[in-house]
Parts: sequence; structure tokens; C-alpha cells
Amino acid sequence: MRAAERNIARAYGGRTVLASVMGVSKDALNNIVRGSSYAVAVLLARAGGITVEQVLSGRPHVAGACSLCGRKGGAS
Repeated sequence: MRAAERNIARAYGGRTVLASVMGVSKDALNNIVRGSSYAVAVLLARAGGITVEQVLSGRPHVAGACSLCGRKGGAS
């Protein structure tokens, strides 16, 4: 979950901006290291546009791939 938070924060331009987008305090993001609630994982997934399973498993999201099935490319 920590790796997902770092990557999503980098995309937003920092942890302060990510915390603002998620609607939580920056301290809530600091507590990810010690373990967080499922609600923080849901907010993080929503902010990153990925599934909660990707946040919790640490599986990276491939750019341009479907967030549900993982298929890359357009419709055929």
C-alpha cells in the first residue's frame, strides 16, 4: 500500500496534494507505514484511478491497460 501511495503522490505532485484530493490529513498518509484502514485504501484507489486490489496487493498499474482485466490496446 505504501508503494501505491508513493506512486500516486508522485503523479499528483506531492503527498500534500494527494492528501487534499483524498480528503484526509497528511498524517493519515504517514500512518500507511504502520498500517491503515480499508477506508484509506479505498480513497487511495479512487484518487489513483485503480482498483483497491491493486493498492492492497502492490501490483502496479500498467499505463494504457484496462483497470479491470489488464488488457492493453483498443477494441478489436
